[in-house]
Order: sequence, then C-alpha cells, then structure tokens
Amino acid sequence: MNKTYTTTVKAEVFDGSDEMMSHYPIRHYSHAWGESWFLDIPSRLTPGQNNPSDLLKGQYIVTNSNGCVFNMWPNDFYDLFPEVEK
Repeated sequence: MNKTYTTTVKAEVFDGSDEMMSHYPIRHYSHAWGESWFLDIPSRLTPGQNNPSDLLKGQYIVTNSNGCVFNMWPNDFYDLFPEVEK
C-alpha cells in the first residue's frame, strides 16, 4: 500500500564553514591527514543520547518539522524530494 505524505523540511548543503558548525550539532576534528566532521543525531531509542554520523562536505543537513537533524547524500535527497530546485 502506497501512502503520500506532505512535510516541510529545511535543508542546507554542508560546506565545512564555522557558521554552519555554529547552527548545527557538529563536531570537528583536524588530523595530520585532513579534517573530519560528525553530526550528532538524537537517538530514537535512548533519549538524551546522540549518535555521531560521519558528515562530509556536499552532504545535505536536513531539519524536519520536529527539529531533528540528519544528513543525506544529494542523490538521496533529490530522490526523496524531487520537487526541490537543483
């Protein structure tokens, strides 16, 4: 059975800037071999606990109507939201 849902999300392409890191729960690490970022995603199973998700430049940071954030690759984002302007 197929269902149709309507929702509003906020999405931004992650660029690694300090400004974006100040708006989202992102942890940044600098290493001798480069930089890495992690997006802290709230756990659905354990309230108050966050699960770190690897975050790369070019991925979308998506905020749903409840304020939860998650990251998506551009092709997955456009598959899920085909009406979005590229």
